[in-house]
Amino acid sequence: MDFFQLPIPAKTLMFIRQTLVLFLLLCVTGCGIANNLRLRQANDDLLPQWNSSEATAQLTAEFNGYKPYIRVLVNGTTELKLLLDTGASFSLLWDSAPVRQLQLQQGYPLEVGGFGQQRDSAAFQTELASVAVGPALFEKVQVAMIQMANTGYFLTPEEATYDGVIGHDLLRHFSWVFDRSSGQISLSPQPYQAAKNEQMQPFTISWRKVVVQSSLQLNSQTRIDKELLLDTGSRHYLKINQAYLNNQNIQLDGKLREGADFGMSGRHPNLRGKINELQLGAQTMARVPVNILPADDEDDWWLVGSGVLMQHRLVLDYLSQRWLLQPLPQQPFQARFNLTGLELRKLQSGRFIVRDNLNPALQAWLKVGDEVLQINGIASADISKLTWLGLSSKAGLLTLCRAAADCRSIRLTAE
Repeated sequence: MDFFQLPIPAKTLMFIRQTLVLFLLLCVTGCGIANNLRLRQANDDLLPQWNSSEATAQLTAEFNGYKPYIRVLVNGTTELKLLLDTGASFSLLWDSAPVRQLQLQQGYPLEVGGFGQQRDSAAFQTELASVAVGPALFEKVQVAMIQMANTGYFLTPEEATYDGVIGHDLLRHFSWVFDRSSGQISLSPQPYQAAKNEQMQPFTISWRKVVVQSSLQLNSQTRIDKELLLDTGSRHYLKINQAYLNNQNIQLDGKLREGADFGMSGRHPNLRGKINELQLGAQTMARVPVNILPADDEDDWWLVGSGVLMQHRLVLDYLSQRWLLQPLPQQPFQARFNLTGLELRKLQSGRFIVRDNLNPALQAWLKVGDEVLQINGIASADISKLTWLGLSSKAGLLTLCRAAADCRSIRLTAE
């Protein structure tokens, strides 16, 4: 039999494809991509010390909106607030005030890419002498350092309300439990011991990211099974691929709205709508908001974010490559649709800054970079990110103020 007529396993085809993509990127971009690959592999030999007699540790945790953050101790002296980001291949820091105090040395140059249609973020490699994640101690950790002036992710350094990201290179050593209802995040150097009523699901690792199986009811007639990346670093619910919808001639039910996100490659315009149903693990959710992302490849940009994941108890066991999604007690899943056309971000002062404005009724008055001091008569500093998500998704009158006597009201209409 001719060798080239033999069927090639899907995983082998994927490996060949990824290898060819990497080869072409190296040919086109040279050392920038080579250095990124170098950093991806730099922590492969890391082994954490577990300095506790307990098998599980509760961390100092915070949930901003839906995204999960913890406090870590760097170089034995400096506490940093870091985002736990399963969508990041490696860990990184911003040049925030606490990070600058570390006086880290600049290593080889990097370009950190991701969502966005502008330029990638300029960065450099640096080394942390130690990183303590609860009782887990890592030594000689390689990370990327992104200067906020060299990234399209931030409009102003005041948006840096945290100091960086813990990515796959450190996450992979533990089993994790995220429970937003109790405000707790725990980790263990041992596989998660599931209870009898807990049905763990398998996952795979692709490009240093967690991949799970899902089923999506895109509209009243079309259902597909799809692999999704788990991305705890994304505040959104679900991101799907516009090229796939176009090529398959699929239209979602209901109205689509213009939107935009900001990633490591700057601004990324998209459309926003909903799918009828998402089945993920043992959970089924209706009317799930989606961001429809432009793409050249139908396989790109399929992921589920913290808007779904952190509305559940999430167990992510890297050690056995299993995961679990459970409803939170007395907190049913809520699908919130941003009806305002505004992208607001929190500043260190607690106020909101306008990162993007796609609302025609407000564009002449509210500009990108403006600060919003009050919403519905409440000081912005007293409004959490999660509260803003609720206000922006509620039909009715919404009043925004740049100053006490400089306000505008808009009427939001439900989906």
